[in-house]
Amino acid sequence: MRRTALLALCLAFLAGGTVRAVAQRDARPTSPSLTPRPGLSREPAPAPHAPPPPRGELECRNCHEAKHQGVARMYLGLGGRGTPMIPSHMFQVRVQCVACHTAPKEEDAAAAIVGRTFRPTEQACIGCHGEKYQGMLGRWVETLAKMRSVIEPKLAAAHAALAEADAPAEADAKDAKRARARELVDNADFNLRFVALAKGVHNVFYAADLLKLSNGWLDEALPLLGKPSPRIDDRLVRGGYCAVLCHEQAGVKLPATVTLGKQKIPHARHVAEFGAVCTACHSAEVHKTVTATAATCTACHHSPANKRCEACHRAQSAFYRGETKTDLVRLRPNVMVKAVTCTGCHDMGKKHSRQAVADKCVGCHDAAYASFLAEWTAGADKEAAKATAALARAEAAIVRARRDGRRARETEALVQQAREALALVRKARSVHNPEGASVLFEAARQKAETALAQAGRR
Repeated sequence: MRRTALLALCLAFLAGGTVRAVAQRDARPTSPSLTPRPGLSREPAPAPHAPPPPRGELECRNCHEAKHQGVARMYLGLGGRGTPMIPSHMFQVRVQCVACHTAPKEEDAAAAIVGRTFRPTEQACIGCHGEKYQGMLGRWVETLAKMRSVIEPKLAAAHAALAEADAPAEADAKDAKRARARELVDNADFNLRFVALAKGVHNVFYAADLLKLSNGWLDEALPLLGKPSPRIDDRLVRGGYCAVLCHEQAGVKLPATVTLGKQKIPHARHVAEFGAVCTACHSAEVHKTVTATAATCTACHHSPANKRCEACHRAQSAFYRGETKTDLVRLRPNVMVKAVTCTGCHDMGKKHSRQAVADKCVGCHDAAYASFLAEWTAGADKEAAKATAALARAEAAIVRARRDGRRARETEALVQQAREALALVRKARSVHNPEGASVLFEAARQKAETALAQAGRR
């Protein structure tokens, strides 16, 4: 029902009718989000019905074609390529053109003869939304211009690559890749021109989405043409535009953390440190809608292109480098720390397993090293079992001592230290630093056995 009503409004708008007239003519209830806001509609009173003028020599349409159709389509969220209909928020609450275009262009004397055109003014934004929207219109214009400036070098490179062939049509017919590239470039070119000529500020998020699609199409087209994509920071175009266009200006605070499923996510760090863009996790079409899933996270974090493993796997990285904070023992870094990074052992292009890690060893060493990983893990498992068993005996002894009314804080502190040593290795994984793991396991075992002896003497 809502989509049908919205489409009816769009058709009426393009046909030259008024939004209010459509609402009066349609007796069916509409969604609350489409309810008009008081004071936003400034349309004149409807003129009395009159017969259409004859198409004679004074008919304007003899010389003039319909104007503002591109602008109207932009406002309605129609006309671009590759994206669904995304109406402007202002259109959805039935704000008409004259609500924003309030500054007269012509002087009164001239207007009496040639008519009057009204320019947009930021005061219309402030009048409805308050002072926090001061500068918002200028920001939209500037940001869309920056986005186009990122895409234009890619578009120029793609056109140049297509122009290298003497017979483009024949080349396309023989080469499916080239045909696909030409289609992508044509669509990107159309969207870029549509946003520029239809004034993207009339529907800024629709315009940004069109530019995002164009950027992606060109990144796909250039390799098909055997050309590299120009190296340029395109995070703004790829989906980082939400905050720049509105959130920063309107004072929307970025939450430090959010929850996705049962996982707590460092939201602010994803944006500020990891370079994540808004539309990687949120819909570009529906405001605030979360599109991210567990698979989305995995595809990014465990992709072969991700070289920032330490950003999330801090415990493992610190253990590998011998930087784990503990007063129990003195840790030394893994002997490979200066030569091998995380991706030197972990191939994210394959299913993760111990065998996959062992295969990476053979890439640098001889075949005998393929068994080293199994030996390390087996040895660590035995040491962990000994320390865990000793800890269990010490804990049982403390429980018995408490039942007998005997309690020694020194003994309990030793057990707690043994627990901490085991927890460190379990979290950081022994294979990241076999020597460090062995030292911690031994410390845990010794402290547990000391605690057991103390508990038995009391």
